[in-house]
Amino acid sequence: MMRTSVLLCVICAAAPASADVVGIARRLADDQAFTPGMLRANAGTENGFVVAASNWSTASNNDITLDAIGEVRVWGPVRLIASVANAFGDTAKPGIGAGVQLLREGRHGLDGTAYARFKTEGFTEPEGELEVAFAMARRFGPVHGGLDVTYGQDPEGNERDGELATAAQLELRPGLFAGAAARYRDALGSTKEAIARDGFGGASTTWTFGPMAVTGMAGVAMVETIGAARKFGPAATLAIGAAF
Repeated sequence: MMRTSVLLCVICAAAPASADVVGIARRLADDQAFTPGMLRANAGTENGFVVAASNWSTASNNDITLDAIGEVRVWGPVRLIASVANAFGDTAKPGIGAGVQLLREGRHGLDGTAYARFKTEGFTEPEGELEVAFAMARRFGPVHGGLDVTYGQDPEGNERDGELATAAQLELRPGLFAGAAARYRDALGSTKEAIARDGFGGASTTWTFGPMAVTGMAGVAMVETIGAARKFGPAATLAIGAAF
């Protein structure tokens, strides 16, 4: 927990409270950039953001993990992304890649961004997997909904997985969002993955203030390891993000 607190403090310090970033977090939150598990479908015009999420689940034996992701706009619709899954665990997986917005709601009926990134098995492990994803989003009146489709595998194709994530929210008042989110991941028959499939579904809320954002999620998680029955249990996520 000490290392988690240190990382969150670093994120807070990285966000200047200058006038040019005040309000950007609200626009990013509206695009679900601060919703853990969701990739951003709209490139926007912001310079970038970073968010760290601490996850807890009884279905995973009360494990607490920390994931972090950051995005920087390079030019027009092109962004660079960097991430770390289970940052302080024995199986931390850093990743780096890029996203390009291909569809815009005003022209095509929905926003759509294609992502590609490489995630290693660890900070000192060169092996890993290539992951491709497509993030889609559309506004239905006051509700903003998103859907991500992701596929990843190692170069040999022995380790692979697919994931679906969706979220919908509306802005209750300026800077305060509420909605629901769900995620499902499957190892697609891979025997190298310790977890055959896992998922989450529940409520979410995001509150922005200046360049900062705090997101809370609560619901039910599911985990099924190879050779064991599925386990269900309460789960929660607390995330803090910053625009820059």
